[in-house]
Order: sequence, then C-alpha cells, then structure tokens
Amino acid sequence: MSEDKEINPLIRRVDALMRRQQEDTQRTVQEVPLLTEVVEPEPGATRDSKKADEALIEDIERAVLVQLVPEFNRQIASLRSELEKELRKAVRQSVTHAVSHRKAKLAK
Repeated sequence: MSEDKEINPLIRRVDALMRRQQEDTQRTVQEVPLLTEVVEPEPGATRDSKKADEALIEDIERAVLVQLVPEFNRQIASLRSELEKELRKAVRQSVTHAVSHRKAKLAK
C-alpha cells in the first residue's frame, strides 16, 4: 500500500505532462491559418508572374543539379572502377586460357 502512495504522485505528474502536450498540440492545430479567399491576378501581373515562375524554375533546377551532379559523378566513377576490374579479370582469364590451350597443343 505504501508503494501505491509513492507511485501515485509520479503517475499524476506523467498524466499532467501528457495532458499538457495534448493541449499544446490541439492549440497548434487550431492556430493554423486557412486560405478562405481566392484572389485573381491582375492582367499585367501575369507577365511578371511568368518571369518569376521561370526564374523560380531555373533556381530550383540549379539547386537540384548542384546536389545531384556530385553524387552522379561518384556513382559513375564507382561503376567505371567496377567495369575496369571486370575487364581486367576477363582479359586475364582469356589470356590464361589461350596460353593453356597453346601449351596443350604444343605438348601433343
């Protein structure tokens, strides 16, 4: 029974902490703003919008390429290295086979 009294304050604290976190989460969700009005762009703004879109596209393209090109180069270097190893192995096997075949022919 004395253990229950010692555990209860801890359980109460944990429950209070969980309730507080749930309330904070609910408050955060409730504070998210929502778009309730659609605004049509002005006719002159369309031209500027297209330029802005094109600039954004170029910026995103540049950022993606900056991230991907080094990784692409690493992958190509790795593949090249593996292919080179396989080529050396194939050439060695072919030469070894040819030499063995020649020796067997000469021994007859």
